[in-house]
Amino acid sequence: MAKVTKVQAQKRKGRYNIFLDGEYAFPVSEATLVDFRLMKDEELTDVQIKEIKNRENINKAYGDAANYLSYQLRTKKEMKDYLFKKEYDYPTIDAVLKKLMDLNYLDDESYANSFINTQLNTTVNGPKIIEQKMIQKGVPSLIIQDKMDQIDEDRLIENATNFAEKQARKQRRASFQQQMTKIKQSLYQKGYSGDVINEAISNLDLEKDDDTELDNLRKMVGKVSRRYDNQSKLITYLMGKGYRYDDIKQVLNENEND
Repeated sequence: MAKVTKVQAQKRKGRYNIFLDGEYAFPVSEATLVDFRLMKDEELTDVQIKEIKNRENINKAYGDAANYLSYQLRTKKEMKDYLFKKEYDYPTIDAVLKKLMDLNYLDDESYANSFINTQLNTTVNGPKIIEQKMIQKGVPSLIIQDKMDQIDEDRLIENATNFAEKQARKQRRASFQQQMTKIKQSLYQKGYSGDVINEAISNLDLEKDDDTELDNLRKMVGKVSRRYDNQSKLITYLMGKGYRYDDIKQVLNENEND
């Protein structure tokens, strides 16, 4: 048994220091003070003291969790990892997680819905990237699969088409073949499937223009020809950039005749 010999209000409102048998023991909140009737001369058993400390530890962990949630939604795994890094024990973490879930502050299904909508509205990421990000966040695989299956494919095609259009503008000085390759690579890297990629590119109605192709080739030859003292190496380089052999020979012949 231990006797409460002093209850001292902290400068921080609603917080108190408890002294047992003349020595400082632990701090408590006002709610804990009232619930355990912590008044001077009150006697506490070892079990009660342990219960009070556990209650305060949970309250402190809950405060940290609430602050962590104030910035953005979190998954259960993110919250668990966060509290573990704050050095709370597992019983305390489990108690806080249960309280947060009971209050619907932690809900992996709601998190997944919100995350997917944000990704579709604010990024150019496709399904594979979105799925990878949710895995990293700790969203359970069954929830991920269920929510990913609900994504409207028309929305994916629209996002992919808009991204492909931007990539096409970036690659307008490249050969037509390289343009198509770069666009497909960019879409694949963003996590889109082959079917969506093909549909997006089809929506762009890109067609090879022979005059534009030759003009781009002439510009490239003028830019890189000085790097090569051997014409065959130059031809190999240009073919690697997607230009046809006949077109390359035509442009090189033009340069020789100038």
